[in-house]
Amino acid sequence: MTYTPREEQEVIISYDRELDEWHYYGDCPPLNRKWRARVQATLEMVEGNGQITLLEGVISGNVIIKAKQKLSEEQKAINAERLKQANQARIKS
Repeated sequence: MTYTPREEQEVIISYDRELDEWHYYGDCPPLNRKWRARVQATLEMVEGNGQITLLEGVISGNVIIKAKQKLSEEQKAINAERLKQANQARIKS
């Protein structure tokens, strides 16, 4: 059984410009399960319980990396009010 402690688990997604492809390396089982369908595995370690403890390979398809959205103070206030109303509605029901 291969196990990496939670605080040492990592996922690295890198781009190779010469080959024009994205490379995936991860030893975090939940993220490996999420990315498994999009990665053409060159190395994959699966435990007896089905947990993917290591996944490495080339990502097929497009990889979209978005910058973190920056909200104005007004947008933050609107979102806070919306969340407050949703929480109150949930508590009442």
